[in-house]
Amino acid sequence: MSLFWIFSRQNFYQQSAYRLNFWLEIAGIMLQIYVVYKLWNVLFEQTPESFGGITLPQMLTYAVLGMLLGSILSIGEGVHTYIQSQVRMGQITSDLMKPVDFIVHMMARDFGQIFVRLLFFLLPPMVLSYLMFDMVVPTSPAQIAAFVVAVVQAWVILFFCNFMFGLISFKTLDLMGFSFTYFALVRFASGQIVPLWMYPDVLQPILNFLPFKSVFYTPLAIYNGVLNGSAMTTALLVQTAWMVGLFAVARLVWGRIHHSLIVQGG
Repeated sequence: MSLFWIFSRQNFYQQSAYRLNFWLEIAGIMLQIYVVYKLWNVLFEQTPESFGGITLPQMLTYAVLGMLLGSILSIGEGVHTYIQSQVRMGQITSDLMKPVDFIVHMMARDFGQIFVRLLFFLLPPMVLSYLMFDMVVPTSPAQIAAFVVAVVQAWVILFFCNFMFGLISFKTLDLMGFSFTYFALVRFASGQIVPLWMYPDVLQPILNFLPFKSVFYTPLAIYNGVLNGSAMTTALLVQTAWMVGLFAVARLVWGRIHHSLIVQGG
């Protein structure tokens, strides 16, 4: 745990050194939240029957919280961008030489970034959003606890997805050609912007098959009360299964890449 604390402290100092960037990003997040809030307000008033029987406050809470979670569960930057940068600059060897498992090292770095962004870019905008907008607040302790667990597991799932995406740079040196497709896939299939229950029935089996549903939709649906009881428990178990499965795949893929690097280097 000390390793995670070290990287959290490093990221905290980095964020503290650029205060102007902090306030500009806060302003940008609040602007995005306001636009999303107004957009879904108008859409709900025009066709409320298209929203699967949920209330307007539930829909607005889903949309606003989706934007807020997107500020910490980021696909724009993270372990994949770090790996790509290190590979392109030829500095990845410094990471490989550290006396710690590479995946654990990358997870510790990612945790540090997530922890700092939670303090800086999630909590302040969330407080402002609840003061400005009519958002749903969970009243059940079990629901709140399940939401927290779902967010933590969502981070782990997204980490392994981003980690394996970043490993592509060992073969291509650049992720630019793949980034747009990957980002669009995650945002589309995770339900961050549009709830998955609003997608056509023909797409539901595909969306349920992918791990991205567990990243945004599961915590948002639990928070909103869309998933409760046995459905909530099942969703959390599915998240756990994805964590274990993606860890196994990431370990296998990284093992093969690392082995080939050792052969080429010696």
